[in-house]
Amino acid sequence: MIYWGHRVCAPLTRWLPLWFSYFVGANLIAPLVFLTWRSKRENTVRNMGRVLGRSSDDPHVWRLARRSFQNYAKYLIDMMRLEGIDHAALDEKVTVHGWEHFEEARDGTTGMIFISGHIGNSDLAAALLAGRGFAVNVIAEPLEPPRWDSLVQTARQKAGLKVIPLGSSGRRFLRVLRENEILALLIDRPMDDEGIGITFFGHETRVPAGAAALALRSNATLLAGYIVRQGNSYVASISPAITQPRTGDDRIDLETLTQALFDWLERVIRQHPDQWFMFRPMWPSEA
Repeated sequence: MIYWGHRVCAPLTRWLPLWFSYFVGANLIAPLVFLTWRSKRENTVRNMGRVLGRSSDDPHVWRLARRSFQNYAKYLIDMMRLEGIDHAALDEKVTVHGWEHFEEARDGTTGMIFISGHIGNSDLAAALLAGRGFAVNVIAEPLEPPRWDSLVQTARQKAGLKVIPLGSSGRRFLRVLRENEILALLIDRPMDDEGIGITFFGHETRVPAGAAALALRSNATLLAGYIVRQGNSYVASISPAITQPRTGDDRIDLETLTQALFDWLERVIRQHPDQWFMFRPMWPSEA
């Protein structure tokens, strides 16, 4: 169903006025999905309770959870319009804070790792860099069903992004960095038993350590950034280069750096909780 929804809606979103697509997606479709898709609703409410430090039955938690579905509907509309994106128009709609950090990082010769989370619009963040002439490689988690994944990844490629499937060999990632290109990935992917243990919003969970491991192994510059919606425009923020620990103990360095990345992401989510799109349990062991 999601494949055919994309096939039918993508041309419509490029033909209809953007405000109308947003209205239908956020005010008609998103509330219906929130009401009927019980598992995703419960996951989102539980996660939002963690973020806000409130009970899952708190009305404010439910309001923000519902709003995250509405913002996600707008994100999907943006994603379906990605194929024909006007990079110049996008540049005019985004206010970027911290661009000087990016320029300083580009002085290096070891490539750059750009991390973010499922917040705001990561596709537009990558497209913004690609539109400014930088080679951006995005590590993309495969979507189901596969033919929908093909549609989404093709749209990203047509927006100027190089797509690398999650699960590709580490050598491929390192080659990107050796060629002094940008490697972009989202780090907030909860895991049950594997990964690195961290503290996130005061509760323990496990997450992949790939971003930290790549940075430590390659010595690439590590930045964090995001784009969030602000009305009909966007605001982007780029962090200073993140310090990489070098204690001589690889395990401690990996754990310390991974925790630092999630400390950054926690601060971002606290500012924009209704634009964090986490519809699966972020703390699986406590679900």
